[in-house]
Amino acid sequence: MLKIRDFARLAGVSMTTLRYYDEIGLLKPISVDPETGYRFYTMDQLPHLHRILAFKELGLGLTQIAEILDESVSPLALQGMLRLRQAQLQQQIQAEQEQLVRIEARLRALEQGSSLPVYDVVLKAVRPITGVSLHPTRGDLADQACWIDSMLKRYGVKPIDHLLVVHTERDDECTPGSVDIVAPVDGRDADRLSTRSEGRLTRCELPAFPHMASTLYHGHPALALPAYQALGTWMENNAYTIVGPRRKIRLRREENLDDALTEIQFPVEKAL
Repeated sequence: MLKIRDFARLAGVSMTTLRYYDEIGLLKPISVDPETGYRFYTMDQLPHLHRILAFKELGLGLTQIAEILDESVSPLALQGMLRLRQAQLQQQIQAEQEQLVRIEARLRALEQGSSLPVYDVVLKAVRPITGVSLHPTRGDLADQACWIDSMLKRYGVKPIDHLLVVHTERDDECTPGSVDIVAPVDGRDADRLSTRSEGRLTRCELPAFPHMASTLYHGHPALALPAYQALGTWMENNAYTIVGPRRKIRLRREENLDDALTEIQFPVEKAL
């Protein structure tokens, strides 16, 4: 028999790992000294440990490995586990390759003498949004947003998140009918507001997007062209294409618009 220290050294694992495998029933020692608590193993247990380590190197969890070794997993089920792991690794590799492209683009900019960018672009997922929308046909957007706020306060509705401006067309936001103003609210509140506003506010559902290119702009919203240009350059450099209406979120709504903080979002996907 081998002491746990010798067995661990022979197998190339830590004694902590062997103790943990014992605790969860994955690999029990052949015997335990009742007085000292020392664990002992045999050479015959080494193939069993190697199989555990081999499955672990494939990225399978210890619970899955225990089921496999107990022969409670069929070959077909094992194939399914491995295919799922394969898909996870492929997604991870793709994400890291995309990150590598972004690093290379930033390095090229720095090597060309550029300083840190004014507008940092991040890629993030956004959840679906339920809310009420206003489709302005005239008037200033700020005034329309204030009207929505007053409607929410009148009926005691608390928005779930910041108001959004969704560009339904590629026109400028000053073009009548080219945007929707959306207030994210609970579904029941959306129905109630739609009824009580006599249809001026309508319930809406904004879809989720797995990839949203986003940047922040500090200043008057009407002067955000450089932020849009930064987003366009980022999409071009990273091979992304726009797949839906852009969104603009007023994160800080000040009376002085020059101090506004706005998040600009474009739903994107990798260009083919």
